[in-house]
Amino acid sequence: MKKLSMKFVTSGDEVATLTVNEVREDISDAEVNSLMDEIITQDALYSSSGSLKKKKGAKIIDVTETEVEVL
Repeated sequence: MKKLSMKFVTSGDEVATLTVNEVREDISDAEVNSLMDEIITQDALYSSSGSLKKKKGAKIIDVTETEVEVL
């Protein structure tokens, strides 16, 4: 499973992180940038330190799960 973690600078000059679980395996940098731009343009989300004003960074996190035997 892959997760997308996006960081934004807020109107309060703080950093807010938005994480999306189970993103497509083949998501491109251009698609991530477009998504982040759209979130900012639409003023779709708000954090405790204000609205999201600019992109700070993003990363794809690859999550591997392994069952553990519980005795």
